[in-house]
Amino acid sequence: MKKILSLFAVLALVTACIYPYQPDFENENGPDGVLVVDGSLLIGEPSLVRIGFMYNMWPKKSDTGNTSEGTVYYYAKAAPYNNIRVWAEDDGGGVYEGALDMGYTTSSYSSYYYSPNIPYVLPTENAPVDRAYRVCVQAEGLLYSSDWIKPKAAPVLKKVSFKSSKTDVSVCVTLDGGPEATGYVLLTFDETWRFHADWYPNFDYDPRTNSVTERTYPQWDRYWCWKSSDKGTQIPVDFTGMSSSTLKDYPFHSFSRYDDRNHQRYSIRVKARTIDKDTYLYLSHLEENTEAGGGLFTPNPGEVAGNLRCETEPERMVMGYVTVARSTSMRAFVGSNYLIARPPSPYSLAYPKAYPQSPGEPSWIDYYQMGYMPVEENSLPDPDPNFGPYGWASAPCYDCIAAGGFQTRPDFWED
Repeated sequence: MKKILSLFAVLALVTACIYPYQPDFENENGPDGVLVVDGSLLIGEPSLVRIGFMYNMWPKKSDTGNTSEGTVYYYAKAAPYNNIRVWAEDDGGGVYEGALDMGYTTSSYSSYYYSPNIPYVLPTENAPVDRAYRVCVQAEGLLYSSDWIKPKAAPVLKKVSFKSSKTDVSVCVTLDGGPEATGYVLLTFDETWRFHADWYPNFDYDPRTNSVTERTYPQWDRYWCWKSSDKGTQIPVDFTGMSSSTLKDYPFHSFSRYDDRNHQRYSIRVKARTIDKDTYLYLSHLEENTEAGGGLFTPNPGEVAGNLRCETEPERMVMGYVTVARSTSMRAFVGSNYLIARPPSPYSLAYPKAYPQSPGEPSWIDYYQMGYMPVEENSLPDPDPNFGPYGWASAPCYDCIAAGGFQTRPDFWED
């Protein structure tokens, strides 16, 4: 903890626009109800600002001065979502009101509880590029705001390429800093790929007759799906040490060659933004001091300063950072040429009997009611009286939709 706090003390000396705090989080006097803001204004497209609150969960002393040993007191309370307003302003008087998106997630860590982080979408698609912007939040009667930031021109994406080793596929990007290059960029990405379920259900089960028959018609139509992933990962990159303003073949993402991304075709869309040194330092230290590195709401935001302040109570603590940028994007596809032989499926098959002998032993009908289906004939050593003639799998093993996929072809998809 002391190491991290001293790190931010040094950071404060070289980044004057970042407001440092050194709170004592590791005792019962830690602050409660701290606003946490993770804001990304993208001029020319919709923007996202996530809001959360942090509450102390450290054991607090009772009126008698004693602390209940072995007990953690939860002082979290429901965040007043209905009383929160989030918006952006430009220096020309424009206002971009945030709309609440209830598709939020929760996270908790150690002695602090983070109430659900709520995303607000801001309509900045037509916001002018020559203005400075700030994010404002009104919560529990208090007004918070970020620094004014003018977005720089986006870098120029040149190429998205792929490299492979025996076990992994790496995604690389080549870009030019562009007309307002600072030597610092922020990369984000989202992925889409076509995959198939682990097993094709070769058999049908009829619960009325308790019988299994080989599948003929209709064919199983939930074997192939698409899947998408956007974890909101932010990758700050420093290329100031290079001899030119070009970042060449920079590897920013990788996945296993055994992954279902390699089943047929994989696509990635890369977005790049120009950021300044202060933003780079903040985001890179945030990445170092969190377990996942995926954003402000991964542990532990309480140890990170930012570029926001409370206008109503200047001494009140607020955590978070707001970036303002113009972005550019590029999509790339890769086929199954990186595919290598897949290992056996990690999912185990069950081998129930149609009419089990032992009391309480599940039968075909029991597995069927749990969502299992017969997918292959028993390949175990035969004869074995302990196992039935078919291997049964749960829905995510034979149903690509149950495995998290969808079957509507994306508009951008290329075969």
